[in-house]
Amino acid sequence: MPSKSLLEYWIPVGVLSRDSAIEMSFKPTPAYLARCRELGLTHVGRNFYDPKIRSLHPWLARRSRSVARALNLAALLPPNISAEEFLSFLGFSMESLVKETSRGYPPLISYLKPNIPSNFGLGGFVILDPMAGGGSIPLESALLGVNTVACDYNPVSYLLLRATVEFPARYGLELWRRLVGEVKAFLDYAVRELSPYYDANVEGYIILRQVVLGGRVIPLQNVIPLSRDTSVRVCGDGSLTLSGGGGGVAVRRGLLRGWMEGHVKVMNGKSELYNVLHRCVAVQTGDGFRLAGDSDLKLLLKAYEAYLSKLGSLILPDIELPRDNDVFSDIQPLGSYRMLFSPRQALALDRLISYVRGRVGELVEVDGEFGAALGLYLALGVDRVADFNSIITTWNHNTLTVRDSVGSYYKFRKFRLEGVYAEAIVPYRTLNWVYEPDEGGRTGGGICPVVRDLAERLEGKNCNIDVFMCDAMQLSKYFMGVADVVNVDPPYYDQHIYSDFSEFFWPLLRVMLEPAFPHLFKKDRILFDWSPSSWGVPKSNEIVARGRGGGRDFEVKLEKALREIRVALKDDGLLIFWFSHRSMEAWEATVRALEKAQFAITAIIPLPSEHPTRSVTRGGRVGINRVLILVARKRESVKERDKSRILKRFEEYLLDSKMYPDERIPEDEVRLLTRAAHYAISKC
Repeated sequence: MPSKSLLEYWIPVGVLSRDSAIEMSFKPTPAYLARCRELGLTHVGRNFYDPKIRSLHPWLARRSRSVARALNLAALLPPNISAEEFLSFLGFSMESLVKETSRGYPPLISYLKPNIPSNFGLGGFVILDPMAGGGSIPLESALLGVNTVACDYNPVSYLLLRATVEFPARYGLELWRRLVGEVKAFLDYAVRELSPYYDANVEGYIILRQVVLGGRVIPLQNVIPLSRDTSVRVCGDGSLTLSGGGGGVAVRRGLLRGWMEGHVKVMNGKSELYNVLHRCVAVQTGDGFRLAGDSDLKLLLKAYEAYLSKLGSLILPDIELPRDNDVFSDIQPLGSYRMLFSPRQALALDRLISYVRGRVGELVEVDGEFGAALGLYLALGVDRVADFNSIITTWNHNTLTVRDSVGSYYKFRKFRLEGVYAEAIVPYRTLNWVYEPDEGGRTGGGICPVVRDLAERLEGKNCNIDVFMCDAMQLSKYFMGVADVVNVDPPYYDQHIYSDFSEFFWPLLRVMLEPAFPHLFKKDRILFDWSPSSWGVPKSNEIVARGRGGGRDFEVKLEKALREIRVALKDDGLLIFWFSHRSMEAWEATVRALEKAQFAITAIIPLPSEHPTRSVTRGGRVGINRVLILVARKRESVKERDKSRILKRFEEYLLDSKMYPDERIPEDEVRLLTRAAHYAISKC
């Protein structure tokens, strides 16, 4: 490691800010086109080939790959590298941009090939991410050819890390080729098994919740917007009409508990309540919307009868909803995990889960770990199907799409039911979209294009990639003085409770992947006392601020983790620590933990972490859109530093950290970040 790194001296905040904001945007095509114009690139049409890693599986707090790449690289380079050289090393050159955009890729650093001279010898370094989450940091470390160690406390994240970084690097394009064949066989099975219960010409169903009260049927919502100019209205006699305009939407939330109790009865066989509590009111077709008709109701009833016929043999988990889970708190009256789905949704998921579990067993028997990897991607896809096929979904009348279960979490920081929910068309539409085995150079978010892109970029990388399920507060048991850089994006205080969120997905993964556990959860990969046979995910040592008094608990745990990181770092190692929060209370707790762990800050770098269209703070309130990168070393290794110069450089960076060229960074965000930076440098 250089005694002082380029990261502590300079980094191209302007370029990275623009690239990061575009990468993280929700609907990025206009931003891609604008960036092409800014860079003088020619792009024909509006289509880009954009296989983002977030399409593998839902995970919270996805971070910019361009920022991760730049931080990883700058940490390992000496400070005498010029701006032109560094951008070229990242892959950001006109030659590379022209090449990749001509192939259809967006003009993003994450899709450019790093171009680092071999004499820098990056293969001798180790980058450790002890809370690796969705995998941006270790992925970009591996793409640089750096030895990479990725850890996470959560089993869903651990599996996702193996799918994102380890398996594509280990098995290359053969992984993608075999996966395409497996997916096509799976899709054929799904059509055979599930087509009797869906209309191939329908694109979505909108289901109204109703309850029976005092002998009367009461809808939880009288106006159901289908689009910006079309709604279904429930008349006084219970009949339905299509009308123009959205109208006022009010949900009788006080009736939700009664609806949940009735839903449990329906799922357990009280069939006379089915069409009352789950009233299909409208369907979406290629020509627009129509009211649900007899044919739609017959398909729903046929699926319900098939579900009841298998009630005693369903493989869909029938476990108790976790009582210690804040995200599930509003829907506890449902009682069981199986109750998160309507009868047709439960039937479809049961058939898919059964197939994947059986196929995983066959693949593992023949191909060992390679078979387990193939089965993992199949299982991740079924999780995505479940995300868009539960009673937690809603109908997005602005985009004419199903808003997934995760969308409820993002909006309210918990799973919450509304007056209506939506069903996607599993055999004909959902599965094809989730996997996209025949993407033909275009992708709307399928798993196969992502695996192909990762395999192409990682295949043959001459570096070690190790993924562990590990408690960050026990790092020193396994990693002592091994890391040149620890690059970590920890939980941001109380913004997300990762364990609670993941318990929507883990039960399904547990069932489907159990035959592959000896390969996926090897004993030397699980570095603390937890077994994948558990229905719940580990929580006791999760570094988050949970509930009353959670701030103090967060600080204590973070301090302990940072002390463990000190042990994992080499004496001259560098810590890169990401953090963002709108509350100074959270900043103070974080900085105190860094101080007590005896780190000295050598640079503070503001960079965009969220696009302004995303709600990132608790309760769905709009939060700050930037993260501060706190660069630090062990206190005893820092001989001298100019704190005023560090703050001056931070202020210059802040002016450059624009998400688009004419952005005016909100004054309250500038004040908060400046206050946090001054507090951090005064303490550390």
